[in-house]
Amino acid sequence: MNPMQYFKEISKIPRGSGNEQGISDYLMNWAKERGLVAKQDAALNVVIYKPGSKGYENHPALVLQSHMDMVCEKNADTVHDFLTDPITLRQEGDFLYANGTTLGADNGVGMAISMAVLDSSDIAHPPLEVVFTAEEETTMKGISSLDASWISARLMINMDSGDDTTFCVGCAGGGRLKFTVPIKREALPTGLICRTLSVRGLLGGHSGGEIHLGKANSIRMLARALKALPDVRIISVKGGLKTNAIPREADAIIAISDVGKAEQILSQLQATLRSEYRVPDPGISLLLEPADASSDAFSKDSTDKLLQAMLLVPFGVLHMSYDIPGLVETSNNIGVMETEADCVVLDCALRSSVPSRRDFVRQQIEALANGLGCLVEFGHGYPGWTYNPDSPLLAKAINTYRQLYNEEPTIQAVHAGLECGFMLEKIPDMDIISYTGKVYDGHTPTEHLSISSLERAWNYTKELLKQL
Repeated sequence: MNPMQYFKEISKIPRGSGNEQGISDYLMNWAKERGLVAKQDAALNVVIYKPGSKGYENHPALVLQSHMDMVCEKNADTVHDFLTDPITLRQEGDFLYANGTTLGADNGVGMAISMAVLDSSDIAHPPLEVVFTAEEETTMKGISSLDASWISARLMINMDSGDDTTFCVGCAGGGRLKFTVPIKREALPTGLICRTLSVRGLLGGHSGGEIHLGKANSIRMLARALKALPDVRIISVKGGLKTNAIPREADAIIAISDVGKAEQILSQLQATLRSEYRVPDPGISLLLEPADASSDAFSKDSTDKLLQAMLLVPFGVLHMSYDIPGLVETSNNIGVMETEADCVVLDCALRSSVPSRRDFVRQQIEALANGLGCLVEFGHGYPGWTYNPDSPLLAKAINTYRQLYNEEPTIQAVHAGLECGFMLEKIPDMDIISYTGKVYDGHTPTEHLSISSLERAWNYTKELLKQL
């Protein structure tokens, strides 16, 4: 089968981060059916081994690596259970979409190409060690847990970045941080009217790969709306679904005294925001709708602290690279906001290709937390991948591309986090490049895959394997 057929097969299996048991077991059974040696570990990583084809038995072994989990985002009106339901697909011209949910091309494309290579009988290739990892999109638990003794190869193709015309050669490191605002509650004054204030219409996107596009953050937009309303009382707030996705939606249940005045203020602010974001995010909408009454709300002091945090915790590009033109060096994404019993938590993804710059941003956020009487916690860090201009694998990849297409590929580093840094920590002399089929709007319900790009990536992979 070709990669598209395999992509359709794995799309039937729920595989959100933390829910990889089904897809991991599927891969093990799939390998067994084909007589391939496979290993599965406690983190649900799967490594499948295939000997070199005739004449390639003694060539240097190669790792093909992708992650099996996907980001689970859906539109508010989409009925879909990511724990049990398959991804439903639709094709529009050259593009493959899901129906109201993320597609899972990140990183189902890499899985599909790897599976097609493993299942082939007519492709020339060196000995293969095909690695499928778990929980890449959240904690990188899979790759960080992988036993390096399972890997003998010192060449690796990661299939989770770039596209059919672009080789990725480096990535940022980073980690998650939680900014916690303590909340005290008090009884609502009589006569106030409860409403739900919603931010809708934002495009969202990958918090690494698309942070430079200047898209709006729904949590920040909600803060601006709440700040604009006089004497607003907040009952609860929420926004976003994943730390590694720029949030598209956010809501607050509030109490106000004059609905008409609030609607007028929000209408004016909506016009202002649409003007400010007219190029990267023109569809911002602020909605005010009826809500159930509540007996208590955040105290004024708690409200003030929360709004300051929502407005001041850094979001977006914080520094550009001096070495690679156009590359984001440091950024922070406020990805999720949740109201808990006695606090509101802002869950963020901090990224940087320069560790000292990342540490400085952490110090800034800690200083803000100390000033507001809030708490900040850092966790789930992952290392970056430093560009190696002397990579023999990259030189071979470039030469193969020139021979196949009679043109030059693009060479780039990315601001997104990849598993390559962890692999290099385990095996420092591993030589790595990364490419895949072209995926658009990753981590959003408009995620789509170029079918022709997948075909080109597949054809290129077959030719590159022949050259190795």
